[in-house]
Amino acid sequence: MSLKKSFAQNLKQLRKRKGLTQEELAELVEVAPRHISFIETARSFPSCDLLERISKVLNIEYAELFNFEEEISRTDLIKRITLSLERFDDEKLKYIYKMTNEL
Repeated sequence: MSLKKSFAQNLKQLRKRKGLTQEELAELVEVAPRHISFIETARSFPSCDLLERISKVLNIEYAELFNFEEEISRTDLIKRITLSLERFDDEKLKYIYKMTNEL
């Protein structure tokens, strides 16, 4: 995934976590709502000045804007693990079972 797309998804997630709409964030950082929309759809990338204003409004460090680690819900995590386990043979599954029970 490109930097712009990763940034776009992360910004959208951070904005929603703060309970802000695109329009509210735009007003707080003094840009047009369309500009926030363009950033969140990876059609535009914010300037350094705008990055600074966004981080202040969201009350986060700059680095968090570029932290693209995906947050996975417990349900999705269990589904992903289950799908991953399907590729193992019986011997490896028994080993994994034993290891997880020892945690």
